Amino acid sequence: MKKKLVSVMLILTMATSMIACGKKDAEDSTANSDSNPAAEDIQPVDDSAAFWEQTSEDGKVRSYLTGEFVDPKYGRQRPIACMIENTKACMPQQGISNAGVIYEAVVEGGITRMMAVFDDYTGHDKIGNVRSSRPYYVYWASEYDAIYTHAGGNPAAFELIDDKNLVDNINLLKNEGKKGVNAGYRTGKSEHTLYTYSEGFEKGIEKQGYDMTLPADYQPHFKFAQNGNNLENGEDCQAIQLYYYTNKPYWIYNEDDGLYYRYEFNQKQIDGETGNQLTAKNIIIQDVEWFTYQGSQYLGYLLSYNEGTGKYITNGKMIDIKWKKDGDTDVTHYYDAATGEEIQLNIGKTWIQACQKEGEGDFTGDNEFYANKSDFSKAK
Repeated sequence: MKKKLVSVMLILTMATSMIACGKKDAEDSTANSDSNPAAEDIQPVDDSAAFWEQTSEDGKVRSYLTGEFVDPKYGRQRPIACMIENTKACMPQQGISNAGVIYEAVVEGGITRMMAVFDDYTGHDKIGNVRSSRPYYVYWASEYDAIYTHAGGNPAAFELIDDKNLVDNINLLKNEGKKGVNAGYRTGKSEHTLYTYSEGFEKGIEKQGYDMTLPADYQPHFKFAQNGNNLENGEDCQAIQLYYYTNKPYWIYNEDDGLYYRYEFNQKQIDGETGNQLTAKNIIIQDVEWFTYQGSQYLGYLLSYNEGTGKYITNGKMIDIKWKKDGDTDVTHYYDAATGEEIQLNIGKTWIQACQKEGEGDFTGDNEFYANKSDFSKAK
């Protein structure tokens, strides 16, 4: 499946219609030193083509998801997007800490669900648990031309999957059984016990006959600041309390490694496979208009042919942003609200927190941002 992408001409037109660009900041990259290319191979930070053409001494390429160096087999093929449950009953989730990008949004009843996007999905004995699809996740998965893995879904999601064919998908409810033979397997009888695994992805792809080759004109989803983006003109932001009603997640900044650490249900959010707490280098708050499908409790988010506001948070700083998505499978672009420039992420993992933009629903509310984490009671 070949997705439509925003043209270069459109981006140039938008940029020239906005306020003149501010200065770009630079600092040493936060990527691991053993994955950095040799100094003579480093290209200018604002030359995106040169950035993606870089290779490390051991032949690795820049990940389209994180900007880090990864095995070229996985860094230059279609990624995997997998639906992940996010309720207390399923904690801890398994195998999601090395996802390059994670989306989180409210679904019905105020609970949230996540979608983990992988380029290198190897080395996992257990990923999940895997839950059902919602339409907005289909839109997001299509932006990466990802193979979308899920366990069933609501009618609006299947309209996009089956009728509009927005994504190639692996439905584990049709591909579950014995581990090593099927794409998914169960560890129990409840809805919280369906998992996939690295070989399971391969089984599903093989069974469906999907081509993992990226389109010749594929463009990466994000831009990365090779030498770092300090957001020097941004506000201080060392703690974030999200409004999500049931899991009440929050992030705490760690100055020692420059990462935000994730908490929910009043505890650290841990990857059960590794025992490590989930972290992010970049956090994008994306405010979205929403509605409820008539005659149901299911939510819908107005993403395609739409735009909105939000925040970009990294390195203990925060700026206001605007986002724009021009079509069903078009990439969502994020722009600095002050300069009109498309933002450049820091190299590393990104979480995109979709937040319901104002409304009268039971589960909407305001996010809270703290300049100093010492002012945030949960950080003490």
